[in-house]
Amino acid sequence: MKIKVNPNRMNLLKLRRRLKFALRGHKLLKDKQEQLTKEFNNLITNLLEIRSKLETELLTIYTYIKEVLITTSNEMLETYLENLSQELRFEVDFVLESRFNVRYEKCKLAQIDKFKKIIIVNPYLNFVTSKLITLFNLILELTNLETLCELLAKELQTTRRRVNGLEYVIIPQIRQNIRFIIDKLNEFERTNITQLMRIKQLLE
Repeated sequence: MKIKVNPNRMNLLKLRRRLKFALRGHKLLKDKQEQLTKEFNNLITNLLEIRSKLETELLTIYTYIKEVLITTSNEMLETYLENLSQELRFEVDFVLESRFNVRYEKCKLAQIDKFKKIIIVNPYLNFVTSKLITLFNLILELTNLETLCELLAKELQTTRRRVNGLEYVIIPQIRQNIRFIIDKLNEFERTNITQLMRIKQLLE
């Protein structure tokens, strides 16, 4: 697809400047894409490690929960959970952060009231509660990483589209138009030379 411009030297200079700018932009975007890919892979590795650790801890907790359900009556369990909901308080802040040129809201644990063992009716209950409180920070970290990975994947996809657009569409079009203008200018020059030679012959 040729740009509809007059084949003159002014437009040729403009297209050459535009080509230089496009090549520079392509290089910068390519470097950004490679860096984002590297950081994305590192984040995915960290994410899988944290998720694996969290799943292991949760499996342990599930084992104790089974013991709780076996050894504790429903009424006692409901009383414990009701007291726990009144005793335990979490406060979470959302902090705006920017990483790899991607802005997102990071969940941060602002405050957690000290857990007191309400009634020691069952050691499994206290263990499960304490373990879940300990895992809360890990759950928030996993949430933040998943959010960042999702946003980074979108940024990486956008960057890849821009790189491909420059590499396979814009830069080839500019080069094609430059060749078109050069060919036209050469054709005009040959025509002028032929006309001058013909005039010279007539004068002689």
